[in-house]
Amino acid sequence: RERPAGDRAAGERSSDRRDRPPSRNGGLSRGEAGRREARGGPRDGRRGKGPGRDGPRKEALRELYSVRSVVDHGFEDVEEEGGSRRLFWTIEKRMVADRKSGRSMSAIYVLERDGAETEYPNLGAARAAVNKVIAHPERLTRSKAEYAAAKETGKR
Repeated sequence: RERPAGDRAAGERSSDRRDRPPSRNGGLSRGEAGRREARGGPRDGRRGKGPGRDGPRKEALRELYSVRSVVDHGFEDVEEEGGSRRLFWTIEKRMVADRKSGRSMSAIYVLERDGAETEYPNLGAARAAVNKVIAHPERLTRSKAEYAAAKETGKR
C-alpha cells in the first residue's frame, strides 16, 4: 500500500536529517565528536568545573610597582603688596608599571606649586600651566641658506 511522503510507519527511520532532533554532540558525526573529546573536551568555553588537572586556571596577579620622578622644576616671581615672592614649582611623573614586563600601565604628571598638587594627562599640559614653552631644536638651528645669507650680509 502507498503512503503519503510525510507519514511513516512506527519503527521506520527517516532518511531526512532535518526531521531528526539535535544530537548531544552538536550535530557532529561519531568520529568527529570522539576526536573533539580526545583533544580536551567540548569547545564551548565551559572547561572543567572541578579541581584537578582540567580545573579552571587562575589568572596570575600582576605585580605592579610605582615610580615617581621629577621631570621639570623651576620658579616664578610673584608680585605682592610687600614686594616680590619667588614661587617654586615641580613637575613630577607618577607612573605605575608591571614588574614582569616593565610596561607602564598608567602615567600622570603632577604639578606641585605653593603646596597644591594638580594632575595633568601629559607633560605639555603641565608645562603650559606654568607658562614654560619648550622651543623645538629645529627652530633653534639655522638652515644652511640662513647661514649663507648671514655670511653674505657680514661681508658687505
